[in-house]
Amino acid sequence: EFCFCSDNQFLECLEYEQKTESKPTFTSVIKDVEVVEGSAARFDCKIEGYPDPEVVWYKDDQPIKETRHFQIDYDEEGNCSLIISEVSGDDDAKYMVKAVNSLGEATCTADLLVEVMAGEDEEEEEEEE
Repeated sequence: EFCFCSDNQFLECLEYEQKTESKPTFTSVIKDVEVVEGSAARFDCKIEGYPDPEVVWYKDDQPIKETRHFQIDYDEEGNCSLIISEVSGDDDAKYMVKAVNSLGEATCTADLLVEVMAGEDEEEEEEEE
């Protein structure tokens, strides 16, 4: 059940929800991922906190905007993921997810290691065609 409140109804709303306010914490953190260039990579974590934390993903300290290349999912249960489609060498970087609410923030980081295919493989593919 959801409860949306204006500022002056906030305390009533908290009692109604019977949730304890807490700063964000990661109950599951993102882990290093190693993928081959051209495939998809995925980072998963789980976040708890109330009010529900806002989540921002970063690539080498730069905020990630959601695009076709970077897909961000965050559900009501606190499951959060970053999916990177068609990974290239440019995506080889340190990734961080930050969860923030009015009581504090939490972060976790992991590396994406991209295995770039050697030029020989591309030549073999062309010969097969």
